[in-house]
Amino acid sequence: MVDEVDRYSHVVLMISKTVDELFPETIPKLGSIRGELTRITLNDGESLKSIRNYQKVMRVLIERGIPRDSLLAYVGGGTVGDLAGFVASTYKRGVDLMAVPTTLLSQVDSCMGGKNGINFSGVKNAIGTFYNPSSIIIDVDFVKNSAPDMIRDGLGEIMKYSLIGEHTVFNLLQNGTDAETLQKGDSLSRIITLCLKLKADKVSKDFRDRNGERRDLNFGHTIAHAIESSSKNTIHHGIAVATGMLVELYIGETMGVTDKSLRSSLSGMMARYSVPRIQLRSLGLDTIVSFIRNDKKSVDGKIAMRIPSDMETMVDVAIDPEVIRSHIRSYMDSNESVARSTI
Repeated sequence: MVDEVDRYSHVVLMISKTVDELFPETIPKLGSIRGELTRITLNDGESLKSIRNYQKVMRVLIERGIPRDSLLAYVGGGTVGDLAGFVASTYKRGVDLMAVPTTLLSQVDSCMGGKNGINFSGVKNAIGTFYNPSSIIIDVDFVKNSAPDMIRDGLGEIMKYSLIGEHTVFNLLQNGTDAETLQKGDSLSRIITLCLKLKADKVSKDFRDRNGERRDLNFGHTIAHAIESSSKNTIHHGIAVATGMLVELYIGETMGVTDKSLRSSLSGMMARYSVPRIQLRSLGLDTIVSFIRNDKKSVDGKIAMRIPSDMETMVDVAIDPEVIRSHIRSYMDSNESVARSTI
């Protein structure tokens, strides 16, 4: 990291307060770099992704006179990366961005692909851009020393990759025993690498997420984003994605386009790795559907979703929000009363 940073005359470091406190010996102090350093410490969590915090960071950069040829580096999880990416893409129309993701979720998914954003009016990522980091540094030691709930959060996205084409990851998860063993074991680095390779391949073919292969990566996210917003962001993204995939697979089954074995496999993996199912009833069906109506993938009043048909094929469906309401109600009636691991 130091060698890369040392090429710039000005460096802005946006760092998670939690990471800074937990890993004081891991994070380079950067005091010896040749350039001028501006250090901004941030609290983690979805509340970070607000216009107010965006304005605070922008004000610091403007008051310090940070030039356009500077580097903005972030060290932290997905929410720090979302805000940092949005700042980097908009400050003086764009400065170089370095990503140092520290959570499993951010290492396998959000650090790559260029999507960033802030929340507005209760809608997740309502404002944002597409802006790739110029470099990404993955240090698996951050993950190996993370809290167990952060591992389960990342597993939600890993399970998604296992169902949309990454068969090796699917087999590794099927052969695993529990989240703690996975966290400490040798297969973790391989899983991170495989997930990033699959994402890089899909993003390269459809960077702006129009209608190409990148839409595969949205599997589970229509329902997941509604879950997060309905919970006022108290439910973490990866946990929401896991239940989001269950619901979307159920919808696919009901529509006759999805093999039932996929939902069975996902349910088994969630149980094996203690990834909880979310009780949608507790969030309120009306609230969930209201957020689905505002989904970014809405086209002509219908919600576009891409759902696996089987382990090899994804299918596109466009569904009226009221039909989605009916499917979710049916899912709750037939599944929530027997869910063993719940939030």
